[in-house]
Amino acid sequence: MATNGGAGEEIKCRLCGGSVRPALADAADSLTGDRFSIARCSQCGVGQTVPSPDDLGRFYRSYHGNRHGITAGYRVWRRLRLLKRVAGGGKRLLDVGCGDGGFLRAAQRRGWQVSGTELEPRQARSFGLDVRAEIDDFRASERFDCVTFWHSLEHLRRPHEALRQARERLQPGGVLLVSVPDADGWQARLFGRHWLHLDVPRHLFHFNRPSLARLLESTGFVLVGHWHHEIEYDLIGWSQSALNLVAAEPNIFLQSLIRRPVRAGRTARATHLALGAVLSGAALPLVAVSSCLGRGGTLIVAAKPVASAPAAGTMEPETS
Repeated sequence: MATNGGAGEEIKCRLCGGSVRPALADAADSLTGDRFSIARCSQCGVGQTVPSPDDLGRFYRSYHGNRHGITAGYRVWRRLRLLKRVAGGGKRLLDVGCGDGGFLRAAQRRGWQVSGTELEPRQARSFGLDVRAEIDDFRASERFDCVTFWHSLEHLRRPHEALRQARERLQPGGVLLVSVPDADGWQARLFGRHWLHLDVPRHLFHFNRPSLARLLESTGFVLVGHWHHEIEYDLIGWSQSALNLVAAEPNIFLQSLIRRPVRAGRTARATHLALGAVLSGAALPLVAVSSCLGRGGTLIVAAKPVASAPAAGTMEPETS
């Protein structure tokens, strides 16, 4: 099976082995300027980044740290609210791709016994958290009541394997929460290669609801709930993607908000901050409408192992 999709190579889906067809060309990495394409599987429907770099390390060198800026507190509060809604509270939690451990620390304060995985675990471990490199580093006897993948599944080379490992470590009746950018949302369709949340090549896979449902079903889960927005992701997705259509340098507004260095001068940064604020305000109705119609910029699903799944429709959509 071709990994990098070089010229003349037949590219196969890295999840199901099906045939893939070109879907989007000439997508640039905002950090390095390297160019990639998106291919979509005709069998399972998932999009995948082509080529898939053998060494992803250089694409993450300035990626981590303060990525959520002033929305970090709200992001954690919202995730805790959803966690309580689908899993109750005060049990064992595993967060896959836990970053700096902010969500785990907040859940711990709510009474959860927490663990996480992260390839660079130093920062999270500095808070005394139990963070390991991979799910397989947890023994089969270490069971959890909830496993979360907050915008981490699309980064994994083998998401199907990670989901199987998560299922094996869930308690009977446990719940899985997965959040990904929605490749079928209005933002993705309108902005194409300029879409902020395309984020190639760090996003190796590009899911919509059918392809994510199929992946979950193939790894022993059944969907029990789904939601179609995370307002801070959706708002910045609209405003920054719109600016990316006309700007010579991508993501100036976002990078300025989170105080990351950009090549643009002071005047350009100020202009992008002003325009981005106006566009974000204008995008609020779009966030509401696209979410209600199931076409938001992000997709969250709750799933349970097949043997313990409740009847469909037992969860009501979250409205805020």
